[in-house]
Formats: sequence, structure tokens, C-alpha cells
Amino acid sequence: MGEFLVSKKGIGYLILYGSQVFNLSLVISGIFILCIVASIMYYLVSFLEKKIIKRDIQ
Repeated sequence: MGEFLVSKKGIGYLILYGSQVFNLSLVISGIFILCIVASIMYYLVSFLEKKIIKRDIQ
């Protein structure tokens, strides 16, 4: 949330700037990139969790 409020760089800045200048493609592409990054992070944490739990059981 802080990135949307005070940033001068990054994806949050691009989304905020795109909404201020009414550039919908910039906003949608920023949201799409955030969704991809969040999905990758979720699956990475899920994979690591399964590996750690499997190692603890054995």
C-alpha cells in the first residue's frame, strides 16, 4: 500500500500514474504483472512448505 502512496518508481507507481493520465493499458498491464508475481511467490512458498514438512515427517 505504501508504494501506491509515496513511490517514485515501481509497478505501483506505474499503476497510479496510469490512472492519473487515464492510460488504461498501463493500469491493466501493471495489475497483470502484479498478479503474475503474486502467483509465482505463492507457488514458491507452497512448494517450499511441502518440502520442509515432508523432511520433518521423515
